[in-house]
Amino acid sequence: MGLSKVDICNHALLKIGADTISSLDTTSSDTEAVIQSAKFCNILFDQALEEVLRMHKWNNAMKRVQLTRLTDVPAFKWKYTYLLPSDCIRVINLYDNTNAYDDQTSWVVEGKNILTDYDKAYLSYVSKPQDVSTLNSFVTQCVIQNLSIKLSVPMQLDEQLQNNLIQEFTATILPQAKSIDAQENKWWDMEESDTLLSIYNKSPII
Repeated sequence: MGLSKVDICNHALLKIGADTISSLDTTSSDTEAVIQSAKFCNILFDQALEEVLRMHKWNNAMKRVQLTRLTDVPAFKWKYTYLLPSDCIRVINLYDNTNAYDDQTSWVVEGKNILTDYDKAYLSYVSKPQDVSTLNSFVTQCVIQNLSIKLSVPMQLDEQLQNNLIQEFTATILPQAKSIDAQENKWWDMEESDTLLSIYNKSPII
């Protein structure tokens, strides 16, 4: 198992030289510095996590599901409205079949719904895990770094430290995590339809 929520917070706090915590729930016996650390972690953790999840199609945060069509129909343009899963952070693609062939039919996310002309809808998406310890070490490192950047502002740390954290995140940690993640995944962003595949299969080799 990976790092817990408290572990991630402590790694982020250590990166900026702040007091670590034993729990996100403080008590009267905790020092003011610990209470402050827990308070800011509680406020900023979910934002830091969700931002990282939206930055890439992370393999171990991916899910697939058949969507529930709503009775309410769009006022114009689209035929159907589907409810997005409550844990959906980023939509990757929508299909009208379980083979996940993409015929490039249009769709759009509006609020907590997705609109399309598909009479059935199968969603591939990045989810927000209930247990962050299920995230792999590279994704976790990205969350730690992003959280440390956010914590550096309310804790009024040196601006140069914040800039160094941002530079390390954008130039090293995030690119490395994306690269490793991509090596564990082989797929086409725009998967061919049955029609396109049949054309390829029937075309003579020149």
